[in-house]
Amino acid sequence: MEKISFLLILVFFLTSCEENRKNDWLKNSLSEIQSIDPADTNYTDLESLKKVIGNSKVVLLGEQEHGDGSTYLAKSRLVKLLHKEMRFNVLAFEADFFGVNKAWVDYQRGKKDYQDVLNQMYIFWPQSQMCENLFQTIEKSQNTQNPIILAGFDNKQLSNVSREESIPSLDSIIREHRILISTPDLEFFKRTLEEAMNKFHDQEIASESQDRFLSILEALTEEFKRKNIDSFWTQELKNIRGFMMHAWHWWIDRENDIVDNNHRDLQMANNCLWLLNEKYQGEKMIIWAANGHITKTDTLFKVEAEGWKPAIRQYPMGEVLFDSLGEEMYSLGFTSYKGESTFLKYDSVAQDFIFQSYPFVPADSTSFEFELKQHGFKYAFVDLSEQFGLSTMTDRRIRVWRPEYVKGKLSDIYDGIFYIHDMKPNKKL
Repeated sequence: MEKISFLLILVFFLTSCEENRKNDWLKNSLSEIQSIDPADTNYTDLESLKKVIGNSKVVLLGEQEHGDGSTYLAKSRLVKLLHKEMRFNVLAFEADFFGVNKAWVDYQRGKKDYQDVLNQMYIFWPQSQMCENLFQTIEKSQNTQNPIILAGFDNKQLSNVSREESIPSLDSIIREHRILISTPDLEFFKRTLEEAMNKFHDQEIASESQDRFLSILEALTEEFKRKNIDSFWTQELKNIRGFMMHAWHWWIDRENDIVDNNHRDLQMANNCLWLLNEKYQGEKMIIWAANGHITKTDTLFKVEAEGWKPAIRQYPMGEVLFDSLGEEMYSLGFTSYKGESTFLKYDSVAQDFIFQSYPFVPADSTSFEFELKQHGFKYAFVDLSEQFGLSTMTDRRIRVWRPEYVKGKLSDIYDGIFYIHDMKPNKKL
């Protein structure tokens, strides 16, 4: 009995020590943030975040939901800080690679206005009240010696500029440089691409036609390289391939809602690296995207996901970038304990999309968000660097996308976490 009592006391003691280590880690790694107001330019509350970002060339800013207005405010404030005090001059959105970058060049040349550039993005950002201050700041910065550059890296080629200008522009370059391609092949290529931009995942195309398209695309790519055509166009041909593969092969099992996002994430990472290493070489870049894209590992496959799981290993953009950039990138995920979000809903009367709100249920008592809630902060930053010891190895349940949870070592998923206690919904301008 004495041995059993001793063992029970020892187990209780070790469990208490482990719990204390967990609590000490979180207490030491947690910093309160005073404000998410982008108009607040007193950045003293963000010093701990600035310190860990350090000499990174790329900062990835996530969002738990595309209707999370509070995160939009917080990210807008962070963008302004990173630009003003850390010389991050390129802001790249999860938005149409061809459409945004082409519109931006035309804007710089006086051929398009600023709103034309914003119109190439998904509407939950440029039409958001929460992003208004940021986009006004970007426009005003164009008249300074240190302007913010807008870019896009998504291979989903669905914007107005893509639909209206990409094929005529490509056709013009093919003719100007006398690229060797038969008229039937060129017409087939243009027709297939146009149909994909209009129908996207609903394009019905036989595997033989897919192979023919890809074969023509490969031949074009080789010719563009051989004739040393502007690197934007060689990258755009890669982007077209990523777009078509995503359009054709996204659904693994439509009936059971099982998808494969690899073609999209791999190409988005490739587009980001092109922007960083070629288009804006020497500049530091901010990447604005969903949490699921900026994670450093596959949160639906490698760690324990609750709910559906893809049939194959997924490679999020953040993991691909981390493999290339390592410590030169910093990934900041965003999460909330509770609140309200929005989704896009088409209003047939207004003939426009509205931001429809819905409740974001409180996180449960076994979640990391619940742990953070106990500290009583409205906003906080969690540093996930290894300086806080092995307790960061402990698996925790956390929300990455919407209210669903994953479980894993937090520092494998992000480099840091921005916590918002009460999510406020996005509001339309």
